[in-house]
Amino acid sequence: MSADPARRPRLDPATARIRTALRAALQASRAVSRPASDPASQQDGSSLHDVAKEERAARLLVAVSGGADSLALAAAAAFLHSRGEARFLAVTVDHGLQEGSDAVARDTVAALDAMGLPARSVTADVDPEYPGGLEAAARTARYTALARAAATAGAAAVLTGHTQDDQAETVLLGLLRGSGARSLSGMAAQTRLDTDAGPLTVLRPLLGLTREQTRASVRAQDLTAWDDPMNEDPRFTRVRARRILRDLAESLGQDLRAGLARTADLLREDADHLDAEAGRAWTALIAEDRGETAPPSLPIASLVELGPAVAGRVVRTWLLARGVPASDLTADHVRDVGEVAAASGAEKREASVPGAGTVRRVRGMLVHRRD
Repeated sequence: MSADPARRPRLDPATARIRTALRAALQASRAVSRPASDPASQQDGSSLHDVAKEERAARLLVAVSGGADSLALAAAAAFLHSRGEARFLAVTVDHGLQEGSDAVARDTVAALDAMGLPARSVTADVDPEYPGGLEAAARTARYTALARAAATAGAAAVLTGHTQDDQAETVLLGLLRGSGARSLSGMAAQTRLDTDAGPLTVLRPLLGLTREQTRASVRAQDLTAWDDPMNEDPRFTRVRARRILRDLAESLGQDLRAGLARTADLLREDADHLDAEAGRAWTALIAEDRGETAPPSLPIASLVELGPAVAGRVVRTWLLARGVPASDLTADHVRDVGEVAAASGAEKREASVPGAGTVRRVRGMLVHRRD
């Protein structure tokens, strides 16, 4: 006799939404394998099942810190894993920045194993002298460790538990820095990062969900999340941004997260379009220079025709091709080069760029030289 459906435990709304978001993210990335009995996998030769095989997506990583966001994501992954919808490996990164971090990593792996989700912990080599500060150093080391783990496991991508709260904080930080459209576009649901261990595809299924929802899901499933004390340490810029958002919401009587996240989505569309235009312009300029992929000079007239937004992106691409370190090249450098291009007569004729180099205006050309 089958069980009475009315007596089945009701799935809480937060957990249901997280599972739905995870499935949607996997389908959008074409990295999910459906059971053969699923009608959707029988539609044509380019089914998700076949694509998953082609992209060697038999396994996906889930980055799990032990906090509520990543733990809720891991629980959803464990559910899909148990149904054979996708194969996951959970990875906990021990940054070694706090006393007892190794114990936290062990406890997290044990909790993941108890869910039925294969898990392991890895260590990150955080550079205390990293020029961007400890937050940036930890982030860089974390993604490098995840890229290494993905390569070892043959994983197609890593999933992270970033939520709408994280997106709003990222946009606010960009505003405080006076950043452009690309930075203000926040985090994409799917992106490709370059790390010291190679390229890494990152999926962020929970960007449309809030921190309250992940915490509700964790509570409903009787899971114990770890509260990282560094998430409340005001020495870190993101923590201060989080508090600013909280205070603004209270002062205005309005939740700002959804609006900031929507702004990020709109700006990302604009930035993607401008990047594509700049890519076409760069290709055309290279063709004019007999295919030279790192030409020492650019024609100022061609840049002016593009307009400031596209020209700035072309200048950035050019400087990177010339070997200027990406980590050191800022919007200020690109703007300075643009001012050199726009100047006339005895006005600004030279701009410094990272890597002991300069860009000079010479006979209608921008010329990059290494001093």
